[in-house]
Parts: sequence; structure tokens; C-alpha cells
Amino acid sequence: MSTYPVDIKTVNITSATTTTIFNGPARILGLSWVVPTDVGVGTITVNDDTTAIWVVNTPATDTTSHKTPSHGSIMLPGTGIKANTSLKITNAVVTHVTAYYGLSKKLTSESVYNQ
Repeated sequence: MSTYPVDIKTVNITSATTTTIFNGPARILGLSWVVPTDVGVGTITVNDDTTAIWVVNTPATDTTSHKTPSHGSIMLPGTGIKANTSLKITNAVVTHVTAYYGLSKKLTSESVYNQ
């Protein structure tokens, strides 16, 4: 039996837009991204409905000193950051973002006891 308090899920975002990851309470657990060559500075904003709860800035790949693709990932410790209303991600410029998120499990006294 897993002792992790959420079921981990993923979603891929491949366009510069705001995407609803889950319409309800959820936890963002991490992000990974790819910035292709010849793209300006980007931003990945994780929102609880319309309120920003985490912002990741990505590097430009269109400058003289940096003309190569870039990638990165951040996995948050513990159970991540909770969005109480609706988990959304606004992707500005970055072409590919993978969001790792979790939905709270309903724990019973028996399942807590057995963990």
C-alpha cells in the first residue's frame, strides 16, 4: 500500500495558453519543460484559479550568447503546493510543459492505521 497521500497524475501542455489541469482541489508536485532554439524569455505560472501560487521563469534561447535549446525540471518536496479551487497553468512562450499533480486521497481511519 502506498503511503503517499495523493494519486500522482501528469498532463502535457504544448501551446502558449492557460490550461485547466484539474477543476477542483489539487496539488502541483512538479514541472518539466523544454524551450526550443530562438525563443524569448518564458514564464510558467501555476495558479489556484486566477491567483498565482508558483512562477517559473525560463531562459531566452534567442540571444547571441545562448542560441541552443534549454530544458529543466523542478519536483517540489513533500506534497507540493495546494490549489484549493482549481489548478491551472499559464504557459507563456515555452513550447512543452509537463505538469505533475496530485488529487487528495480519501483516508479512512483504517488506511491511516495501516500506513
